[in-house]
Amino acid sequence: MRRKHSLPIIIAPLTVLILTSLALSHDLWVVPSRFVIVPGASVSVALNTGDQFPVSDGAVKSERIERASLITAGGSTLFTAFRTDSKSTMVDVVAPRQDGSAIVEVVLKPLATKQPRASFDDFVKHEGLDAVGALLAREPQRRAEERRTYAKYAKTLLRIGNGKGAATVYPKPLGHRLEIVPEADPYSLKTGEMLPVRLYFDGRPLVGARVVIGSTDTATATQSKLPGVRTDAEGRARLPLDKKGGVHYIHTLHMIPAKGADVEWESFWATLTFEARRR
Repeated sequence: MRRKHSLPIIIAPLTVLILTSLALSHDLWVVPSRFVIVPGASVSVALNTGDQFPVSDGAVKSERIERASLITAGGSTLFTAFRTDSKSTMVDVVAPRQDGSAIVEVVLKPLATKQPRASFDDFVKHEGLDAVGALLAREPQRRAEERRTYAKYAKTLLRIGNGKGAATVYPKPLGHRLEIVPEADPYSLKTGEMLPVRLYFDGRPLVGARVVIGSTDTATATQSKLPGVRTDAEGRARLPLDKKGGVHYIHTLHMIPAKGADVEWESFWATLTFEARRR
C-alpha cells in the first residue's frame, strides 16, 4: 500500500487504562536489528517500551498501534503484520532495492491514566515540564489525583546502501502531533559532532521544550545519557553525538491542559533512534 508523505493525523477512540505507577512513563523506541542495511535486505524491527534504552519492559499490544509504516523517497508502506518476541513487538521490514534512506514510524493510540498528586509532581519535575509546573503552582486548591492521557510517536532512521536521498527523507515532518525532525543526516556526521533537530507540536515549532539525547555503545552495551537542552524560539536544538558512537536515541515530552472533562492533561511522547558510527 503506497501513500504520499503528507500523512494525515488519525483520530482514534480513546482507550482508557487506569494505572498509578510512574512505570507508565516508559518511552517507546523503534529499534532495528541493523540501522545500515543493503538494498533489498530484510531487517527485524523491535517496538520497545521501557526506561533503560533500548531494553524493553513489555511488548506493545498490536491493537494499540494506530499506524506503523516504512517511509522512503518513493512513498509509504503500511505494516499490518506484527509478532511478539519476548518483551518486544516485532515487524519485518524489507528495504527498497536501491540505495536510499528510510524512516520507520510508529504511532500509538492514546491511553488515559491517573497519578497521585505527589507522583504527578515528581513526574513533571523529572521531565522538565516547567510550563505545567507553573500552571499547577497557580491552582488555588490541588486535586488529590491528576488524570492525563498519553500518546506516543516514535521514529527510526535507516540508511540503505549509500544513503542517497537522506536530505529529502529525514528532514520532512510526518504529521505526528509531537515530532522530532533531524535537520541533518546523522549518518554523515562524525561522532562527537552536533546534530541539529527541530521539534514540532501540531505542525508548529515547539519552543522551550526539553530534549534529551543518549546512546548505547554497541561494543560494550554501556549506556550514557548526554545533557538535555531546550529548543529555541524556532523550535530548534543542537544535540551532541556520543564520541564513542553507537545507537542513539532522542526523547522529548510535551503536556497541555485537556479540553474535555474526563482528564486534566494531555501528554505526548516522541523519540527518534539512529546509529552513529566512528569514522
